[in-house]
Amino acid sequence: MSRLRLALVGLSWLLSPSVGLGQGTPELARRVADIASIALNEYQLGVQAGRVVSAAELEEARLFLQEARRSAEGLPGAAAGSALELLDTLIAGVEAREPFERLAPKVAALRTHLSAALGVALDPFPTNPPALARGRDLYGARCASCHGDVGRGDGPAASGLNPPPADLTAPALRGSSPLEFYRKINVGVAGTAMPAFSAQLGSDDRWALALYASGLRYSDAERERGERLLREQCPGCLVSISGFTETAASSDDSLAAVLGAEVGRTPDDPLVREAVAYARTSGAAEVLGSDRRLRVARTVAETRRGMASAVRWVEAGERARAVEQLVDAYLVFERIEGELRARRPQAAGEVERRFAELRGAAAEAPLASVHAAAERLDRSLTHAADELDAATSPKLLFAQSLLIMLREGFEAILVIGALVAFLVRAGAADRKREIGLGVVWAIGASLLTAAGYATIFRNATASQEALEGLTMLVAAAVLFWVSYWLVSKIELKKWQAFVAARMGKALSSRSALALAAVAFLAVYREGFETVLFYAALFASAGRAPGATAGIASGIVLGLAGLGVVYYLMQRYGPRLPLKPFFAVTSALLYLMAFSFAGQGISELQAAGYVPATPLSWVPTIPALGIFPTLQSFLLQGLLVAAVAAALVWVFWLEPRARAPEAGTA
Repeated sequence: MSRLRLALVGLSWLLSPSVGLGQGTPELARRVADIASIALNEYQLGVQAGRVVSAAELEEARLFLQEARRSAEGLPGAAAGSALELLDTLIAGVEAREPFERLAPKVAALRTHLSAALGVALDPFPTNPPALARGRDLYGARCASCHGDVGRGDGPAASGLNPPPADLTAPALRGSSPLEFYRKINVGVAGTAMPAFSAQLGSDDRWALALYASGLRYSDAERERGERLLREQCPGCLVSISGFTETAASSDDSLAAVLGAEVGRTPDDPLVREAVAYARTSGAAEVLGSDRRLRVARTVAETRRGMASAVRWVEAGERARAVEQLVDAYLVFERIEGELRARRPQAAGEVERRFAELRGAAAEAPLASVHAAAERLDRSLTHAADELDAATSPKLLFAQSLLIMLREGFEAILVIGALVAFLVRAGAADRKREIGLGVVWAIGASLLTAAGYATIFRNATASQEALEGLTMLVAAAVLFWVSYWLVSKIELKKWQAFVAARMGKALSSRSALALAAVAFLAVYREGFETVLFYAALFASAGRAPGATAGIASGIVLGLAGLGVVYYLMQRYGPRLPLKPFFAVTSALLYLMAFSFAGQGISELQAAGYVPATPLSWVPTIPALGIFPTLQSFLLQGLLVAAVAAALVWVFWLEPRARAPEAGTA
């Protein structure tokens, strides 16, 4: 795995200068740098071994360099002078048909000069991984009319364009990367109908569009086979290819070289090309980019690389540089420190202490002490990664999923059964069809709600943890209310009174919509709760291995169980023991509310929306959502107090209050 990581990190580092202060004219500097880089790519396609193989590509390279020079004239002061000199040497090199290898360092020098002179990040990578869904929407709205729906350059507007739009599925683009697509999207293509989008789209949108367009040359079937190959033969590769900033600067050929080496095949092996098809867009938010477990693994691996580099500097006698390197490594670790501190403050504190210990050793201690401190830090990083990797057991997720389906489905069946029975007793059996109509509407509305939730979670990549945390907190509140509601209806008389209240007014109305509305509201409430609870359950699973299978198994078995429940209710309805069912499910739902509350706070702490004040005496029990922070402890303590108050009210205060009324009656 080290070869793959180092290759990808190296490529991204070479093509992504450090973020500067953004002084001067950042957009103009980026424009000049991007146009020069694109010109070099076009030149490589047009001239090989000093011979023109594509006059069109060579002409595009000339046009790009002329545009870059014109733009560079607008740069401030000395930055413009040096940039123009470098561009003049590039233009002369193109006219002289110099080899690509001699021109590439000149473009690199231009980019380095612009970045250093103006303090500009020339290729600002997005804070969050791009979403393919967003890229697909932008492509359809902005690009498909020329490039075609699948990128073959055959869109409805293509026939009137000269030169024609590029074929984005062409094998020749295997030498391109999403970064190069991004640069072309920024500045457009000289001499063609493609405009510059830097002023029309935000940076995140341009990255999403670049990632989607760069993957058009592969089919879904190729991606699926490539994913299967990597998961079976190189699961560790998933850590590296899940990082968008590490793969964005890599061409398909580069990915093929490093992936082929990892799986023991040549870069041109068809299986390796399928692995590249998957890796090309694997950093997207919907694929691996938002997988928190992989993000943690990437961060820990990068921290370790920084630590190892610092040790090498010590060995070389460069102790000051070693200390600087350790500071940089700790800044990398800080990406996950907040999440770790929310779940296990002791582990976060241990990593901090080990870093300080290694910095002190690197500054002046003997080499043996440095190695010993590095080993202790390495163990602490392993412990930290294990803590963040700990996920809810698939068996527990299965049980919770089964409970949700059975409870929500059973209540819906129970309510509808009671409504139908009420109609029969009231002599209005002919109106049962209206109840059925309301049930169908409610099921359809529940499915639409589920689709809406899936869309929200898929597209809200910028605040995924915050959305998941809020969903779990809302689910906890609803679960607590449902558990209280069940306890309050635990007596048969209260249940019958509830049904009568629902039906009385509707039955007096002759409108078919009145009864249908009663059934719709009764069932849709359960459907909405089901969608909400499953959204929270999937969020709490955190993409743990086997999580989806566990939850899906619970759904399937729950649906089968509901079929049995429906049959039993039809045959033995009046004799079903509702009191034990209500009591047991109420307790289990309360436990889920307790767990979701703690996990919801933990998610918001990881996203930085809620502070994390450690409590060393509180244990960490992820299955119950218990984490050692003051914030989660207070919320869960409030739930404990609330359930105690609810039980006192239902079983003691309310009966005592009703006793005089019953005696008077």
